[in-house]
Amino acid sequence: MRLSYIIIPHETKLGSTEKLLRKYLDEFYVWFGGCTHYPVTGICKDHTKGLPCEKVEVAVASDTQEHDLFMSMAKEIAVQAGVKELMVQHPNGEILFIEGAN
Repeated sequence: MRLSYIIIPHETKLGSTEKLLRKYLDEFYVWFGGCTHYPVTGICKDHTKGLPCEKVEVAVASDTQEHDLFMSMAKEIAVQAGVKELMVQHPNGEILFIEGAN
């Protein structure tokens, strides 16, 4: 098993991500057997005072099909949230910034 995670802002230019977050927490539960999530604060360009976010951690099997599924879900979240990019830890440990729809 490998630890993967995604950081999802609580608010985007499209508004609250609460429903999006709930949808994907349920999907992570179904596809990966569960997840851990908790509030974090992100700091980035245009949000230097801090941006409330949710960190969602998932234990992903070592097989590449689960890696692909996790990364596909991360891309869907980035697009649906309407963000420029989201920070993700790939199951191989690499930190990536997944482009969204902004």
